[in-house]
Amino acid sequence: MGKDKLSLKQIQQEALKILIKIDEICKNENLIYYLAYGTLIGAIRHNGIIPWDDDIDIMMPRPDYDKLEAYFISHKDELFPLQMFGPNINAQYPYMINRISDCNYIIETENEKTYGLGLFVDIYPLDALGNTLKKARQKKAKGCKLASLCFLSTRLKFTRGNTKSLIKTIVKIPAFYISKVIGKDYFFKKLHNLSQLQNYADAVYVGCVVWAADDGYKGVYKKEWLGKGQIHEFEGMPFNIPNDFDSILKNLYGDYMTPPPENECIGHHFYKAYRRVSK
Repeated sequence: MGKDKLSLKQIQQEALKILIKIDEICKNENLIYYLAYGTLIGAIRHNGIIPWDDDIDIMMPRPDYDKLEAYFISHKDELFPLQMFGPNINAQYPYMINRISDCNYIIETENEKTYGLGLFVDIYPLDALGNTLKKARQKKAKGCKLASLCFLSTRLKFTRGNTKSLIKTIVKIPAFYISKVIGKDYFFKKLHNLSQLQNYADAVYVGCVVWAADDGYKGVYKKEWLGKGQIHEFEGMPFNIPNDFDSILKNLYGDYMTPPPENECIGHHFYKAYRRVSK
């Protein structure tokens, strides 16, 4: 079995195919999803994938997220070559969000063990954060700290990564070694328990409590901003986005309609992707 390296454009095209299949399943199973993060910016600002983006992101209310996971488990054979990776499915998987992967491809990622992932779409669960903004921010901040330590626990070696502050880098060094001693399973359990403290249906504020990319101010959404969603064009096809996408994107990015400086127009996953080639 050989491998053939993909260009960024090819990565985008193949990830889009995965998104199309997810959209089809969600429609058939009456599940709600929304384009998220850079993918949502791409939909609004470009009507498609941001030219330099290297992945596709969606988010789902926890009840729908769990149903999609169950669907992939029970339809594993018929969905091949698509496969779901997640903490409840793959023992070596290092994250608390699920990914849907196409195993016709291989990716090589910096600073983490290989666990069989191919080209993928990220799926972020939206959990209840609380009924007041103060409590929601506190819960999101706690989740962010736990998720950051969880991430460090799965790295092969210490790197500064995206940490720009010298002070934060200094703090990160002992945190890395402590997290390695504790191990990811401890953080997985803590994050899972945190995500289950309140039912999604009962919350005023929601967000992804198991991921470290946001903090206690960003990534805290009023549930009404999401709603059942609305259809918007993305790469010439209709996909679901939040009802009030503007409030969500301003919460995360501020002025999201202005592209970043040219030197910041780069992908952020730092992986290489290959097509499996039979010899």
